[in-house]
Amino acid sequence: MKQGSFRLAWLAVLFLLAPLLRADVLAEARQCTQEPSRLARLACFDALFGTPADSPAPVMAPEAHRSERWRQAYAQAQEGPARVRDTGDLAGWLVTLSALGTQPPRPLLTLQCHNNITELALMVPEPLAAERVRVSLGSEASQWRVRDEGFVISAGRGLPAIRLARALLHRQDIDVVASVPALDGLVFDLAGLAEAVAPLRQQCGW
Repeated sequence: MKQGSFRLAWLAVLFLLAPLLRADVLAEARQCTQEPSRLARLACFDALFGTPADSPAPVMAPEAHRSERWRQAYAQAQEGPARVRDTGDLAGWLVTLSALGTQPPRPLLTLQCHNNITELALMVPEPLAAERVRVSLGSEASQWRVRDEGFVISAGRGLPAIRLARALLHRQDIDVVASVPALDGLVFDLAGLAEAVAPLRQQCGW
């Protein structure tokens, strides 16, 4: 039932947009609605309506209140699908995953090992006006702390972050359930995450 409702909703949107779309794009969009997997449908629409492959990635002007780890994570995300990088003293080891089905600059799911401390966080292009946010990543919801002037929403540091990160390593995707619209409903593709975080885990000793 949900899959049929999803297709009907997208077909209604495509009908409204049809006068604005080229015939070939419209045909490809219709094919996206036939994908059996929700994650595959999101990725299909993401590829079709996202930033064209031959267009430069959007450049965000650096601002003083955006932390170095935020800048490093978004610079890494703009480079492409490579997920892990050692930024040295700037932000340590960083693993970044971009949210599917959103326009750049996209929210990020990040795992960081800096000064031998592990931290799991969500990063957003625009700051949140909150101190704490209730978040669930497919498990029991918990309070995440808003850091770095609202641009970083942290699940915690040390053992709490490691426990949550380990739980994600065996999943193919994750839906974010959150108490704020900017985070609620975000979807991340976790395929290959276990391999990507291997050097970070070695660096932080877990």
